[in-house]
Amino acid sequence: MTTNEQHTIVHFAHANGFPSGSYQKLFDHLPKQYAVIALEKFAHNPCYPLNDNWENQVAEMIDYIEKNKGKHEKVVAIGHSFGAVVSYMSACLRPDLFSALIMLDPPLMTGLARYVFRFAKRNNLINRLTPAGITVLRRQKWHIEQDLHAYFAAKSLFKDFDPDCIKDYVSCVVQEKDDHHHLNFDVEIEANIFRTIPHNLPSYSGKLKIPGRLITGKNTDVCVPVLRKPFLKANPSITHLEFKKGKHMFPLEYPIEVAALIEIAIADMGLTAPKGKQICCA
Repeated sequence: MTTNEQHTIVHFAHANGFPSGSYQKLFDHLPKQYAVIALEKFAHNPCYPLNDNWENQVAEMIDYIEKNKGKHEKVVAIGHSFGAVVSYMSACLRPDLFSALIMLDPPLMTGLARYVFRFAKRNNLINRLTPAGITVLRRQKWHIEQDLHAYFAAKSLFKDFDPDCIKDYVSCVVQEKDDHHHLNFDVEIEANIFRTIPHNLPSYSGKLKIPGRLITGKNTDVCVPVLRKPFLKANPSITHLEFKKGKHMFPLEYPIEVAALIEIAIADMGLTAPKGKQICCA
């Protein structure tokens, strides 16, 4: 990996249930001088079993970056949803590894919500407050002749996705075996990631030493004002931007525009020169 002043290494951390290959179209539209590294699936490495508050996944991310970033470079940490929170915690604990942080619609348990979730983790209420309850019921096998692109495109979560992102998602989450398509990740791990969402974010307050951007979809139902405002107050180096359309999954709904927004955000933090691109945010 060549290092020079025009070269920027980006680590992208995926949303829960969406391996990094799902974001290939977004990656393809980032500037060529960006080198993207991305752990394909969090929490599937037995060396880093899932635990509460995603602490092992922070260690997993740090280990991956140290092994893949090159010798002397710092990394721009970008994450979506689950990946955004893990990126934030990693940057707080290891500021020497990172030059900037971009959080795309993170689930932030702040204020009263963190106490509610801490209590909910002790019982089955967590399955109702998060998608964990329905995740364990998801289908895991399809006949080889079934059109999986059409199958997922018909689901409410995917209905606004860019078609290429659905195609990339399908290609990285299924494998063929015995005349069937099978999910290639553990749905119980996916559900447990929801069940172990961090309720301890205040313990990281004041530890972020790099510039950051928190970008939300206009119609998000996850990173809503009542949750993000306390987080932003506790992390003054992070600035909020609103992407003027899309919901929680907006990086997979508008990958080309989000790639352009990421480029602008990185330039705005003083890491690369902007190229005159404009994007709808405020």
